[in-house]
Amino acid sequence: MSASHVIWYSARASGYTALVMLTLSMVMGLVLSLRLHSPRWPRFVTTELHRFVTLTALVFVGLHTVAVYVDPYMRFSAAAVLVPFHSPYRPLGMALGITASWLLLAVWISSQLQRRIGWRSWRRLHYGAFAVYALAVVHTIVLGEDTTSAWGRWLVIGSVLVVTCLAAARALDRRLAPVPAPPSR
Repeated sequence: MSASHVIWYSARASGYTALVMLTLSMVMGLVLSLRLHSPRWPRFVTTELHRFVTLTALVFVGLHTVAVYVDPYMRFSAAAVLVPFHSPYRPLGMALGITASWLLLAVWISSQLQRRIGWRSWRRLHYGAFAVYALAVVHTIVLGEDTTSAWGRWLVIGSVLVVTCLAAARALDRRLAPVPAPPSR
């Protein structure tokens, strides 16, 4: 196996791993927003686990970006993997992934600055996670070679079903009982 094959497989594996970690992050965030909890897992533990999973998704997005950039077959420029619509290869699909990456970074940073920017601002920014997820899924469908295989297709379908069901439960829960803002510190 040549180095270019290793890079290509690394790009694919890191992309799908990023989608799985993003899905887990979405699931954890939605479960936290539904106030589902266990006495064995205090809320601060699940919140920190959610943050860690999100950071792990971000790391795999970074690995995916680097692997795509160093791929000797495609020869992308730095701008092609960092600037939306700058890639000559499937510009829309690439732009969706790049935009999702930048938005994911922004959502993660907003979580790190939550106390400084305030709960309401953080919450508004945090809704951007839904855009990140949607853009990442469409990016995967448009560019992911493995979505033509059964495992790739079912991974995406399963991800979308789980996140959609939890988001619907969250939307219904919000209509029934709005979440009050936490007390100021």
